[in-house]
This record gives sequence, structure tokens and C-alpha cells, in this order.
Amino acid sequence: ANNKDTTNTDTTRNDSAARAYMEKIFEATVLNQPIRIVLAVDSAGNNLTADYQDMIIYLRKDTYYNGPLEILAKGTKHMGTWGSNSDYSRLNLSIQGLPEFAFFDNPWRFTYKSATLLKIAPVTNPGKKTLHLEKIL
Repeated sequence: ANNKDTTNTDTTRNDSAARAYMEKIFEATVLNQPIRIVLAVDSAGNNLTADYQDMIIYLRKDTYYNGPLEILAKGTKHMGTWGSNSDYSRLNLSIQGLPEFAFFDNPWRFTYKSATLLKIAPVTNPGKKTLHLEKIL
């Protein structure tokens, strides 16, 4: 049940109950949770996971829709920002500090969401580029 894909959950209902439900789910499964990269593939299809698998990512909460992005990489904490749209179909990441972070600098769309696994791809012209993020339990 933990890996049920919720990507296609009806997020078009914008009533306050549906919105509050989505906010609570996002908070419980993503916000302030340690996340690791289990797959990173560039647009050409090259597997770059080895460059990212030791990073630990946190989307910290300012609001349900944005906040500080924290990445622990090579023993250093790097700070950036994240943001999502109102139905959690998009995710924007902005962070600097290591050349590898340029990979994150796209508007992303969710292609799969569950309690423990998130899959994202660029919104426009994704090619084969994808990022799989797993909650560290």
C-alpha cells in the first residue's frame, strides 16, 4: 500500500477539503523527510546515479508550497529553494554550490508519487531525463 501511485489522483477539485487533504499528504510523505536519489538519468539516457546517490535531500517547509531546499553532499550542507504549484503536479528546485546541482535546475513534473517513492521528469522536452527520489525510512 505504501507504493500506491497517487499521480493521477484527482487534483482538479480545488475545494478546501481536497486541498487540505493534498497538503497533509505532501507534508506526511515529502516535507522535512530525508530523501535520497535512487536514479538520475540525463536527457541523452546516461545513468548519472553514482554522482547523486550519496546526497540526502530535504524539502523544508515555509508553506505547503515552498521553502528551503537542503542537500547534504560530500559532507557539506547546501541551501537552495523549492516550490510546487497548487495541485502538486510540478516541482521547482533551485540550488547552487556544486556543479552536479545544475541537473536539478528545471521545472519538473511528477510522473509517479507514492508514500516512499517520487519520480520526476522535466516539464518541457524531457528526452530521457528523469529523477527518482526515495524516502529514507
